[in-house]
Formats: sequence, C-alpha cells, structure tokens
Amino acid sequence: MNESRMPSDQNSASSQRLDDLFRAYHAACEPGEVSANFMPELWQKIENVQSATFSFRRIAKSFVTLAAALSMILAIIGFVPGQSSGPIYSASYVDVLAAHNEALAAHGPAESVQYALELIRPDVSDDGAGEI
Repeated sequence: MNESRMPSDQNSASSQRLDDLFRAYHAACEPGEVSANFMPELWQKIENVQSATFSFRRIAKSFVTLAAALSMILAIIGFVPGQSSGPIYSASYVDVLAAHNEALAAHGPAESVQYALELIRPDVSDDGAGEI
C-alpha cells in the first residue's frame, strides 16, 4: 500500500538499506554447527546456569533459616524468667540511707567518728582508730 506511493528511487534505497541490515544481523547471529549433540549440549549449558543459581539460592535459604533459628533462641532466652532466688539488693537507697542515719545516731560522737573511719577506710586497725 505504502510502497506504491513511494518513488522507485526511494524504494530501492530503502530496500537496499533493509537488505544491508538483514545481512549484518545474519552475520552477527550466525548459527553454530548443528550436530547430533546439539540438544544435549544446550541442556548441559542450561543446567550449568541453573545449578549456579540453585547453589546460591540454597546458601541464601540456609542463612535465612539460621537467622530465624537464632532469633527464636534469643527471643526464648529473653522472655524466660531467670532462676535467681531474689534480687541482689533487697533494700532501696532510701532504706539504706535511713539505716545509716540511725546507726550514726545510735552511736556517741566518738563512736560516730570511728564508724565513719571504718566506712572510709575499712582496713584501718583498731589501734590507730582513736588518733585523728
């Protein structure tokens, strides 16, 4: 339809360019030798590519499985209550401060100095404790 409207010079030039394009395409995509082993060789190439992909996929799946298992173990460890008998410190800071003030008030002034020195330097012997 469209060819009849084109002048013959343009038609032949376009046809020549199209033929050159087809020849270049054919040269670039030259088919290899066809033999009886064509299909087995083709399947061997396909399987080699798939085995590399399968190997990577298998390694990735094992890492994901390992990460999920580790996450579950850590979650179980985090949520299971500990087996300790009780807290290490059973008194609050205010309770300890009140007991300390009561101990200071119960002792006399000389004993308070001795008590304070024992708190500061517990390794001081009793012989030199009265000397200040």
